[in-house]
Amino acid sequence: MTPKKYIYDFLLSKKDWILKNIEKFKKLDEKFPQRRLLEKEIFPFLGTDLNLKVSITPNKKIFISRSDDHIILHVPMNQWSAISRSQDYSEHHEILRQFYKRESITHLTERVQFWSKEMNANPSKLSFREPKGRWGSCSSKGSINLNWRLILFKPDIVDYVIIHELSHLKHMNHSKNFWNHVQQFCPQYEACEKELKQNHMLTQFLDK
Repeated sequence: MTPKKYIYDFLLSKKDWILKNIEKFKKLDEKFPQRRLLEKEIFPFLGTDLNLKVSITPNKKIFISRSDDHIILHVPMNQWSAISRSQDYSEHHEILRQFYKRESITHLTERVQFWSKEMNANPSKLSFREPKGRWGSCSSKGSINLNWRLILFKPDIVDYVIIHELSHLKHMNHSKNFWNHVQQFCPQYEACEKELKQNHMLTQFLDK
């Protein structure tokens, strides 16, 4: 068994590194907090922070919708009580995921249609998944896959990813010609790339 003094001396020698990383993780937690299905909790949506609002519904099942200012959690009348607006509904996490996925598919499909016309680039197929560490891909057969979690980011970030993948229909590489083509439709693409990398943890609250 390792002597306690050895462990203590080792930890002491790593004190600065440990304190530095504790502070780093603290800042990450503040920037990318875990989110609960609770009244007034804040949820990102297309780069805007929306407050969660708990509302009563005659429907028989809990569901989520959206207004300009709120994400609305609709609680059935037969489950409503005096504490409903202060209750934590986080056990319905999958309903939150499905809400974001549904909204994302609608929005991303519309943006792909828009940019396909603008760029004269039509994918053979469009699909939506949530691969870790990838926001989009384009196959050699012209099929484009987009990560539905993009719905959390600002509209110009979403458009950049779509432009990036549609550009692969003309340049199946990351050559100079490819980036020149991207720049034609997204002059600020480098800033968009940087923001995606810096804020990739924004979507972690949607993990299963």
